[in-house]
Amino acid sequence: PTIEERARNDYDSDRCSRVFLYLPDKFSDHGHGSQINTYIAGVLASAYLDRSMVLLEPPMEVSGYAGGSQFGCPVDAFHETVTKTTLATQADWHVREDFPMGLSRLVEHPAWRSGGCDVPCADYTYARWVGLYQMYHGRGEFKEFTCTNPDGTEANVVVAGGGKMLQWYREHGPRMTRFHPSQTTPEVAVRFAANLGATPQEAEMFSNMQGTKFIWDYTLGLMNRAGFLKFQPWVARDVDLFLKSFDLPMDEEYSAVHVRRGDKLAVEARDSVIQYWKGKLGAMGEASTFDPNNLPTDYVPFAHYLAKWDGPDKCLRDEDDKVQVTKHNVYVATDDPVVVQREIAELPNHTNDNTVLWNDCYLLTFYFNPTDASAFHLNGDGEGGFEDKSVEDSCFMRYHRNVASIADMMLLTKARTFIGEYNSNWGRVIRTMRVRLNVPVAKSDDGGEHVEPAQGVGSLTRTLDTRIAWGSGGERKPGL
Repeated sequence: PTIEERARNDYDSDRCSRVFLYLPDKFSDHGHGSQINTYIAGVLASAYLDRSMVLLEPPMEVSGYAGGSQFGCPVDAFHETVTKTTLATQADWHVREDFPMGLSRLVEHPAWRSGGCDVPCADYTYARWVGLYQMYHGRGEFKEFTCTNPDGTEANVVVAGGGKMLQWYREHGPRMTRFHPSQTTPEVAVRFAANLGATPQEAEMFSNMQGTKFIWDYTLGLMNRAGFLKFQPWVARDVDLFLKSFDLPMDEEYSAVHVRRGDKLAVEARDSVIQYWKGKLGAMGEASTFDPNNLPTDYVPFAHYLAKWDGPDKCLRDEDDKVQVTKHNVYVATDDPVVVQREIAELPNHTNDNTVLWNDCYLLTFYFNPTDASAFHLNGDGEGGFEDKSVEDSCFMRYHRNVASIADMMLLTKARTFIGEYNSNWGRVIRTMRVRLNVPVAKSDDGGEHVEPAQGVGSLTRTLDTRIAWGSGGERKPGL
Protein backbone atom coordinates (compact mmCIF):
# COMPACT_ATOMS: atom_id res chain seq x y z
CA PRO A 1 0.00 0.00 0.00
CA THR A 2 1.04 3.60 -0.58
CA ILE A 3 1.80 5.99 2.26
CA GLU A 4 -1.58 7.65 1.61
CA GLU A 5 -3.46 4.34 1.78
CA ARG A 6 -1.68 3.43 5.01
CA ALA A 7 -2.54 6.81 6.54
CA ARG A 8 -6.21 6.46 5.62
CA ASN A 9 -6.50 2.87 6.81
CA ASP A 10 -4.42 3.13 10.00
CA TYR A 11 -5.94 6.11 11.79
CA ASP A 12 -4.13 6.92 15.05
CA SER A 13 -5.92 9.33 17.37
CA ASP A 14 -2.61 10.14 19.06
CA ARG A 15 -1.53 11.89 15.86
CA CYS A 16 -4.26 14.45 16.52
CA SER A 17 -2.85 15.41 19.91
CA ARG A 18 -0.12 17.51 18.21
CA VAL A 19 -1.42 19.72 15.40
CA PHE A 20 0.23 22.17 13.03
CA LEU A 21 -2.79 24.32 12.09
CA TYR A 22 -2.02 25.93 8.74
CA LEU A 23 -3.89 29.09 7.62
CA PRO A 24 -3.49 29.27 3.79
CA ASP A 25 -5.50 32.49 3.55
CA LYS A 26 -2.54 34.47 4.91
CA PHE A 27 -0.95 34.24 1.45
CA SER A 28 -4.12 34.03 -0.65
CA ASP A 29 -3.41 37.31 -2.45
CA HIS A 30 -0.25 35.85 -4.00
CA GLY A 31 0.10 33.83 -7.19
CA HIS A 32 0.13 30.06 -7.62
CA GLY A 33 3.89 29.73 -7.22
CA SER A 34 4.05 31.69 -3.99
CA GLN A 35 1.08 29.89 -2.42
CA ILE A 36 2.34 26.43 -3.40
CA ASN A 37 5.85 27.24 -2.20
CA THR A 38 4.50 28.36 1.17
CA TYR A 39 2.42 25.19 1.39
CA ILE A 40 5.61 23.18 0.70
CA ALA A 41 7.33 25.01 3.57
CA GLY A 42 4.37 24.13 5.79
CA VAL A 43 4.59 20.44 4.86
CA LEU A 44 8.30 20.38 5.72
CA ALA A 45 7.94 22.41 8.92
CA SER A 46 5.10 20.25 10.25
CA ALA A 47 6.97 17.04 9.40
CA TYR A 48 10.09 18.29 11.19
CA LEU A 49 8.06 19.30 14.26
CA ASP A 50 6.34 15.89 14.22
CA ARG A 51 2.89 17.46 14.06
CA SER A 52 -0.12 16.59 11.93
CA MET A 53 -0.69 19.40 9.43
CA VAL A 54 -4.34 20.45 9.28
CA LEU A 55 -5.61 23.16 6.93
CA LEU A 56 -8.01 25.79 8.26
CA GLU A 57 -9.79 27.81 5.58
CA PRO A 58 -11.87 30.95 6.22
CA PRO A 59 -15.64 30.42 6.13
CA MET A 60 -17.63 31.94 3.27
CA GLU A 61 -18.69 34.98 5.29
CA VAL A 62 -15.03 35.80 6.03
CA SER A 63 -13.49 34.93 2.65
CA GLY A 64 -12.44 37.88 0.52
CA TYR A 65 -13.15 35.97 -2.70
CA ALA A 66 -16.36 35.43 -4.63
CA GLY A 67 -17.30 31.79 -4.27
CA GLY A 68 -15.03 31.37 -1.24
CA SER A 69 -11.68 30.64 -2.89
CA GLN A 70 -8.80 32.49 -4.52
CA PHE A 71 -8.70 29.62 -7.04
CA GLY A 72 -12.16 30.29 -8.42
CA CYS A 73 -15.26 28.18 -8.92
CA PRO A 74 -15.61 24.95 -10.88
CA VAL A 75 -19.15 24.02 -11.80
CA ASP A 76 -18.97 21.32 -9.09
CA ALA A 77 -18.99 24.05 -6.42
CA PHE A 78 -22.63 24.89 -6.97
CA HIS A 79 -26.04 23.48 -6.48
CA GLU A 80 -28.81 25.12 -8.46
CA THR A 81 -32.05 26.30 -6.91
CA VAL A 82 -34.87 26.56 -9.41
CA THR A 83 -38.53 27.18 -8.62
CA LYS A 84 -41.50 26.60 -10.91
CA THR A 85 -41.58 30.29 -11.76
CA THR A 86 -37.82 30.62 -12.39
CA LEU A 87 -36.63 30.94 -15.95
CA ALA A 88 -33.54 28.96 -16.84
CA THR A 89 -31.59 32.19 -17.26
CA GLN A 90 -32.63 33.31 -13.79
CA ALA A 91 -31.49 30.24 -11.89
CA ASP A 92 -30.12 31.02 -8.43
CA TRP A 93 -26.67 29.50 -7.88
CA HIS A 94 -25.22 28.86 -4.42
CA VAL A 95 -21.90 27.37 -3.40
CA ARG A 96 -22.44 24.05 -1.66
CA GLU A 97 -21.79 24.25 2.07
CA ASP A 98 -19.64 21.11 1.98
CA PHE A 99 -17.46 22.28 -0.92
CA PRO A 100 -13.79 23.05 -0.08
CA MET A 101 -12.79 26.66 0.36
CA GLY A 102 -9.52 28.54 -0.17
CA LEU A 103 -6.41 26.51 -1.00
CA SER A 104 -8.33 23.31 -0.32
CA ARG A 105 -10.30 23.94 -3.51
CA LEU A 106 -7.05 23.46 -5.43
CA VAL A 107 -5.14 20.91 -3.35
CA GLU A 108 -6.33 17.63 -1.87
CA HIS A 109 -4.32 17.71 1.34
CA PRO A 110 -2.89 14.21 1.97
CA ALA A 111 -3.85 12.10 4.97
CA TRP A 112 -0.20 11.18 5.56
CA ARG A 113 0.36 14.80 6.57
CA SER A 114 -3.02 15.57 8.16
CA GLY A 115 -3.05 12.32 10.14
CA GLY A 116 -6.74 12.18 9.23
CA CYS A 117 -7.31 14.85 11.88
CA ASP A 118 -10.08 17.42 11.82
CA VAL A 119 -9.58 21.03 12.86
CA PRO A 120 -9.07 20.78 16.64
CA CYS A 121 -11.37 22.27 19.25
CA ALA A 122 -14.51 22.69 17.14
CA ASP A 123 -15.88 25.41 19.42
CA TYR A 124 -13.08 27.79 18.38
CA THR A 125 -14.14 30.26 15.72
CA TYR A 126 -11.98 31.13 12.73
CA ALA A 127 -11.48 34.61 14.21
CA ARG A 128 -10.20 33.08 17.43
CA TRP A 129 -7.63 30.99 15.58
CA VAL A 130 -6.53 34.06 13.62
CA GLY A 131 -6.08 35.89 16.91
CA LEU A 132 -3.82 33.10 18.17
CA TYR A 133 -1.90 33.16 14.88
CA GLN A 134 -1.25 36.87 15.33
CA MET A 135 0.33 36.30 18.74
CA TYR A 136 3.40 34.80 17.02
CA HIS A 137 5.69 37.48 15.60
CA GLY A 138 7.87 35.32 13.38
CA ARG A 139 10.93 34.84 15.58
CA GLY A 140 11.88 32.01 17.89
CA GLU A 141 9.65 29.01 18.50
CA PHE A 142 5.99 28.86 17.54
CA LYS A 143 3.61 29.57 20.39
CA GLU A 144 1.81 26.44 21.56
CA PHE A 145 -1.82 26.39 22.66
CA THR A 146 -3.68 23.57 24.36
CA CYS A 147 -7.43 23.21 23.92
CA THR A 148 -10.04 20.56 24.65
CA ASN A 149 -11.93 18.75 21.89
CA PRO A 150 -15.65 17.96 22.19
CA ASP A 151 -14.76 14.34 23.03
CA GLY A 152 -12.68 15.47 26.01
CA THR A 153 -9.26 14.84 24.44
CA GLU A 154 -6.68 17.61 24.43
CA ALA A 155 -4.82 18.99 21.43
CA ASN A 156 -1.54 20.89 21.53
CA VAL A 157 -1.66 23.30 18.59
CA VAL A 158 0.64 25.74 16.83
CA VAL A 159 -1.03 28.11 14.35
CA ALA A 160 1.01 29.05 11.30
CA GLY A 161 0.79 30.55 7.84
CA GLY A 162 2.00 33.25 5.47
CA GLY A 163 5.08 35.35 6.05
CA LYS A 164 5.35 34.53 9.76
CA MET A 165 5.68 30.84 9.04
CA LEU A 166 8.30 31.54 6.35
CA GLN A 167 10.27 33.59 8.90
CA TRP A 168 10.25 30.61 11.27
CA TYR A 169 11.26 28.35 8.39
CA ARG A 170 14.21 30.55 7.39
CA GLU A 171 15.39 30.80 10.99
CA HIS A 172 15.15 27.06 11.65
CA GLY A 173 16.51 25.87 8.32
CA PRO A 174 20.04 25.27 9.69
CA ARG A 175 18.63 23.17 12.51
CA MET A 176 16.42 21.20 10.12
CA THR A 177 19.50 20.33 8.07
CA ARG A 178 21.60 19.79 11.20
CA PHE A 179 24.19 22.53 10.81
CA HIS A 180 24.07 22.45 14.62
CA PRO A 181 24.18 18.75 15.56
CA SER A 182 24.03 19.54 19.27
CA GLN A 183 20.51 20.88 18.73
CA THR A 184 19.21 17.96 16.70
CA THR A 185 19.36 14.33 17.76
CA PRO A 186 19.27 11.48 15.23
CA GLU A 187 15.80 10.56 16.50
CA VAL A 188 14.46 13.94 15.34
CA ALA A 189 15.91 13.40 11.87
CA VAL A 190 14.49 9.87 11.71
CA ARG A 191 11.00 11.14 12.59
CA PHE A 192 11.35 14.00 10.11
CA ALA A 193 12.09 11.59 7.26
CA ALA A 194 9.46 9.06 8.37
CA ASN A 195 6.82 11.81 8.39
CA LEU A 196 7.66 12.39 4.71
CA GLY A 197 7.20 8.73 3.83
CA ALA A 198 10.71 7.34 4.34
CA THR A 199 11.14 3.64 5.08
CA PRO A 200 13.03 2.79 8.30
CA GLN A 201 16.17 2.15 6.25
CA GLU A 202 15.78 5.48 4.40
CA ALA A 203 15.09 7.37 7.62
CA GLU A 204 18.21 5.92 9.26
CA MET A 205 20.29 6.88 6.23
CA PHE A 206 18.75 10.36 6.28
CA SER A 207 19.71 10.84 9.94
CA ASN A 208 23.37 10.39 9.00
CA MET A 209 23.28 12.53 5.88
CA GLN A 210 25.41 15.67 5.63
CA GLY A 211 25.29 18.60 3.24
CA THR A 212 22.41 21.09 3.13
CA LYS A 213 21.60 20.67 -0.57
CA PHE A 214 21.62 16.87 -0.34
CA ILE A 215 19.36 16.89 2.72
CA TRP A 216 16.80 19.22 1.18
CA ASP A 217 16.79 17.35 -2.12
CA TYR A 218 16.24 14.09 -0.28
CA THR A 219 13.21 15.52 1.51
CA LEU A 220 11.86 16.66 -1.87
CA GLY A 221 12.45 13.23 -3.35
CA LEU A 222 10.49 11.69 -0.47
CA MET A 223 7.66 14.21 -0.84
CA ASN A 224 7.39 13.73 -4.60
CA ARG A 225 7.37 9.97 -4.25
CA ALA A 226 4.58 10.23 -1.69
CA GLY A 227 2.60 12.54 -3.97
CA PHE A 228 2.38 15.54 -1.66
CA LEU A 229 0.88 17.86 -4.30
CA LYS A 230 -2.32 16.21 -5.45
CA PHE A 231 -4.97 18.37 -7.10
CA GLN A 232 -8.65 18.09 -6.36
CA PRO A 233 -10.59 15.81 -8.78
CA TRP A 234 -12.35 18.72 -10.52
CA VAL A 235 -9.04 20.51 -11.09
CA ALA A 236 -7.41 17.35 -12.46
CA ARG A 237 -10.42 16.73 -14.71
CA ASP A 238 -10.57 20.27 -16.10
CA VAL A 239 -6.81 20.49 -16.60
CA ASP A 240 -6.94 17.21 -18.54
CA LEU A 241 -9.78 18.53 -20.71
CA PHE A 242 -7.92 21.80 -21.26
CA LEU A 243 -4.73 19.98 -22.29
CA LYS A 244 -6.72 18.18 -24.98
CA SER A 245 -7.18 21.56 -26.68
CA PHE A 246 -3.40 22.04 -27.06
CA ASP A 247 -1.59 21.54 -30.36
CA LEU A 248 1.36 20.06 -28.47
CA PRO A 249 1.44 16.29 -29.18
CA MET A 250 0.92 14.79 -25.74
CA ASP A 251 1.99 11.30 -26.78
CA GLU A 252 5.49 12.46 -27.74
CA GLU A 253 8.49 13.57 -25.72
CA TYR A 254 8.86 17.34 -25.40
CA SER A 255 10.97 20.00 -23.75
CA ALA A 256 9.71 23.21 -22.14
CA VAL A 257 10.77 26.82 -21.66
CA HIS A 258 9.32 29.06 -18.95
CA VAL A 259 9.52 32.81 -19.67
CA ARG A 260 8.23 34.83 -16.71
CA ARG A 261 8.08 38.57 -17.31
CA GLY A 262 5.33 40.92 -16.20
CA ASP A 263 5.45 42.20 -12.63
CA LYS A 264 8.45 40.05 -11.59
CA LEU A 265 10.82 41.99 -13.86
CA ALA A 266 9.79 45.39 -12.53
CA VAL A 267 11.22 44.90 -9.04
CA GLU A 268 12.35 41.44 -7.89
CA ALA A 269 14.36 40.44 -10.98
CA ARG A 270 15.32 43.93 -12.15
CA ASP A 271 18.94 43.68 -10.98
CA SER A 272 19.39 40.37 -12.81
CA VAL A 273 18.05 41.87 -16.05
CA ILE A 274 20.44 44.81 -15.68
CA GLN A 275 23.37 42.45 -15.09
CA TYR A 276 22.41 40.42 -18.15
CA TRP A 277 22.49 43.46 -20.43
CA LYS A 278 25.68 44.79 -18.85
CA GLY A 279 27.43 41.52 -19.64
CA LYS A 280 25.85 41.19 -23.07
CA LEU A 281 26.79 44.67 -24.24
CA GLY A 282 30.27 44.26 -22.78
CA ALA A 283 30.79 41.02 -24.71
CA MET A 284 29.68 42.79 -27.89
CA GLY A 285 32.24 45.56 -27.35
CA GLU A 286 29.47 48.06 -26.63
CA ALA A 287 30.01 48.56 -22.90
CA SER A 288 30.04 52.34 -23.38
CA THR A 289 26.40 52.22 -24.47
CA PHE A 290 25.22 50.53 -21.26
CA ASP A 291 22.64 52.57 -19.36
CA PRO A 292 20.69 50.76 -16.61
CA ASN A 293 17.84 53.21 -17.10
CA ASN A 294 17.69 52.68 -20.86
CA LEU A 295 18.16 48.98 -21.60
CA PRO A 296 17.66 47.54 -25.10
CA THR A 297 14.69 45.65 -23.60
CA ASP A 298 13.33 45.45 -20.06
CA TYR A 299 13.58 41.67 -20.18
CA VAL A 300 16.00 38.89 -21.10
CA PRO A 301 15.39 37.93 -24.75
CA PHE A 302 13.93 34.53 -25.62
CA ALA A 303 17.01 33.70 -27.71
CA HIS A 304 19.05 33.69 -24.51
CA TYR A 305 16.87 30.89 -23.14
CA LEU A 306 17.54 28.90 -26.31
CA ALA A 307 21.26 29.44 -25.78
CA LYS A 308 20.89 26.79 -23.06
CA TRP A 309 19.95 24.22 -25.71
CA ASP A 310 22.57 21.63 -26.62
CA GLY A 311 25.29 22.91 -28.95
CA PRO A 312 26.41 21.60 -32.36
CA ASP A 313 28.97 19.37 -30.62
CA LYS A 314 26.11 17.16 -29.39
CA CYS A 315 24.46 16.72 -32.78
CA LEU A 316 23.86 13.09 -33.72
CA ARG A 317 25.92 11.80 -36.63
CA ASP A 318 25.50 8.78 -38.86
CA GLU A 319 28.16 6.21 -39.71
CA ASP A 320 29.53 8.56 -42.39
CA ASP A 321 29.87 11.35 -39.78
CA LYS A 322 27.03 13.28 -41.39
CA VAL A 323 24.96 15.45 -39.03
CA GLN A 324 21.48 14.08 -38.36
CA VAL A 325 18.61 16.51 -37.85
CA THR A 326 16.48 15.60 -34.81
CA LYS A 327 12.96 16.90 -34.18
CA HIS A 328 12.05 18.44 -30.80
CA ASN A 329 8.69 19.72 -29.62
CA VAL A 330 9.13 22.73 -27.30
CA TYR A 331 6.34 24.02 -25.08
CA VAL A 332 6.65 27.70 -24.15
CA ALA A 333 4.91 28.80 -20.94
CA THR A 334 4.88 32.57 -20.64
CA ASP A 335 2.86 35.53 -19.40
CA ASP A 336 4.08 37.50 -22.44
CA PRO A 337 3.05 35.31 -25.41
CA VAL A 338 2.62 38.05 -28.00
CA VAL A 339 6.16 39.37 -27.56
CA VAL A 340 7.71 35.90 -27.27
CA GLN A 341 5.97 34.78 -30.46
CA ARG A 342 7.35 37.86 -32.20
CA GLU A 343 10.84 36.99 -30.91
CA ILE A 344 10.46 33.47 -32.31
CA ALA A 345 9.40 34.91 -35.67
CA GLU A 346 12.65 36.91 -35.71
CA LEU A 347 14.86 33.85 -35.09
CA PRO A 348 17.01 32.67 -38.03
CA ASN A 349 16.65 29.44 -40.02
CA HIS A 350 12.88 29.05 -40.05
CA THR A 351 11.45 26.02 -41.81
CA ASN A 352 7.89 27.20 -41.16
CA ASP A 353 6.12 29.76 -38.96
CA ASN A 354 6.74 28.00 -35.65
CA THR A 355 9.76 25.79 -36.44
CA VAL A 356 13.44 26.72 -36.60
CA LEU A 357 16.64 24.78 -37.22
CA TRP A 358 18.77 25.49 -34.15
CA ASN A 359 22.50 24.84 -33.77
CA ASP A 360 22.67 23.00 -37.11
CA CYS A 361 20.73 19.89 -36.15
CA TYR A 362 17.86 20.56 -33.73
CA LEU A 363 14.52 21.15 -35.41
CA LEU A 364 12.55 23.02 -32.74
CA THR A 365 8.78 23.37 -33.09
CA PHE A 366 7.24 25.80 -30.59
CA TYR A 367 3.83 25.42 -28.96
CA PHE A 368 1.90 27.80 -26.69
CA ASN A 369 -1.00 27.70 -24.26
CA PRO A 370 -4.12 28.29 -26.41
CA THR A 371 -5.92 30.38 -23.78
CA ASP A 372 -6.85 34.04 -24.15
CA ALA A 373 -3.66 36.10 -23.84
CA SER A 374 -5.33 38.84 -21.76
CA ALA A 375 -4.26 37.42 -18.36
CA PHE A 376 -2.05 34.55 -17.20
CA HIS A 377 -1.60 35.35 -13.51
CA LEU A 378 -4.08 33.93 -11.00
CA ASN A 379 -4.86 37.46 -9.81
CA GLY A 380 -4.96 39.08 -13.27
CA ASP A 381 -1.94 40.93 -14.65
CA GLY A 382 0.19 40.18 -11.58
CA GLU A 383 0.01 39.90 -7.81
CA GLY A 384 -1.38 43.43 -7.75
CA GLY A 385 -4.38 42.37 -9.83
CA PHE A 386 -5.45 43.84 -13.14
CA GLU A 387 -3.68 47.01 -14.24
CA ASP A 388 -7.01 48.20 -15.61
CA LYS A 389 -8.99 48.51 -12.39
CA SER A 390 -12.26 48.69 -14.35
CA VAL A 391 -11.91 45.02 -15.31
CA GLU A 392 -14.57 42.95 -13.58
CA ASP A 393 -13.38 39.61 -12.27
CA SER A 394 -15.49 36.62 -11.27
CA CYS A 395 -14.91 33.27 -9.62
CA PHE A 396 -15.50 31.62 -13.04
CA MET A 397 -12.82 33.73 -14.75
CA ARG A 398 -10.47 33.13 -11.84
CA TYR A 399 -11.04 29.38 -12.13
CA HIS A 400 -10.27 29.54 -15.87
CA ARG A 401 -6.93 31.21 -15.10
CA ASN A 402 -6.34 28.65 -12.37
CA VAL A 403 -6.81 25.74 -14.79
CA ALA A 404 -4.61 27.37 -17.44
CA SER A 405 -1.80 27.94 -14.93
CA ILE A 406 -1.95 24.42 -13.50
CA ALA A 407 -1.85 23.03 -17.05
CA ASP A 408 1.38 24.98 -17.58
CA MET A 409 2.75 23.64 -14.32
CA MET A 410 2.02 20.04 -15.28
CA LEU A 411 3.67 20.44 -18.68
CA LEU A 412 6.77 22.13 -17.24
CA THR A 413 7.13 19.53 -14.49
CA LYS A 414 6.99 16.56 -16.87
CA ALA A 415 9.15 18.00 -19.66
CA ARG A 416 12.26 16.06 -20.67
CA THR A 417 14.30 19.26 -20.45
CA PHE A 418 13.18 22.40 -18.61
CA ILE A 419 14.74 25.80 -19.32
CA GLY A 420 13.75 28.63 -16.99
CA GLU A 421 14.95 30.72 -14.07
CA TYR A 422 14.67 30.84 -10.29
CA ASN A 423 13.70 34.52 -10.07
CA SER A 424 10.02 33.59 -9.91
CA ASN A 425 8.24 31.32 -7.45
CA TRP A 426 6.91 29.38 -10.43
CA GLY A 427 10.41 28.45 -11.59
CA ARG A 428 11.37 27.34 -8.09
CA VAL A 429 8.21 25.23 -7.73
CA ILE A 430 8.95 23.49 -11.03
CA ARG A 431 12.47 22.62 -9.85
CA THR A 432 11.02 21.24 -6.60
CA MET A 433 8.63 19.01 -8.55
CA ARG A 434 11.44 17.62 -10.72
CA VAL A 435 13.51 16.08 -7.91
CA ARG A 436 13.45 12.28 -7.76
CA LEU A 437 14.83 9.59 -5.46
CA ASN A 438 17.30 7.12 -6.94
CA VAL A 439 16.75 3.49 -6.03
CA PRO A 440 19.40 1.41 -7.81
CA VAL A 441 18.36 -2.16 -8.57
CA ALA A 442 20.97 -4.89 -8.84
CA LYS A 443 20.78 -8.54 -9.82
CA SER A 444 21.19 -11.05 -7.01
CA ASP A 445 23.14 -14.28 -7.32
CA ASP A 446 19.98 -16.28 -8.01
CA GLY A 447 19.03 -14.03 -10.92
CA GLY A 448 16.37 -12.12 -9.03
CA GLU A 449 16.41 -8.43 -8.22
CA HIS A 450 17.15 -6.80 -4.90
CA VAL A 451 17.51 -3.17 -3.92
CA GLU A 452 20.90 -1.84 -2.95
CA PRO A 453 21.40 1.57 -1.35
CA ALA A 454 22.92 4.17 -3.62
CA GLN A 455 26.56 4.80 -2.88
CA GLY A 456 27.46 8.36 -1.92
CA VAL A 457 25.04 11.04 -0.76
CA GLY A 458 25.06 12.79 -4.14
CA SER A 459 23.67 9.69 -5.86
CA LEU A 460 20.58 9.40 -3.66
CA THR A 461 18.55 11.88 -5.73
CA ARG A 462 18.47 13.28 -9.22
CA THR A 463 16.80 16.32 -10.76
CA LEU A 464 15.25 15.94 -14.20
CA ASP A 465 17.22 17.95 -16.77
CA THR A 466 16.81 21.56 -15.57
CA ARG A 467 18.75 24.46 -17.10
CA ILE A 468 18.81 28.01 -15.75
CA ALA A 469 18.77 30.70 -18.43
CA TRP A 470 19.71 33.72 -16.31
CA GLY A 471 19.82 35.09 -12.80
CA SER A 472 21.01 33.02 -9.85
CA GLY A 473 21.43 29.34 -10.58
CA GLY A 474 21.59 28.37 -6.93
CA GLU A 475 18.69 26.36 -5.56
CA ARG A 476 16.97 27.92 -2.58
CA LYS A 477 15.63 25.99 0.35
CA PRO A 478 12.37 24.25 -0.72
CA GLY A 479 9.38 26.53 -0.25
CA LEU A 480 11.31 29.79 -0.61
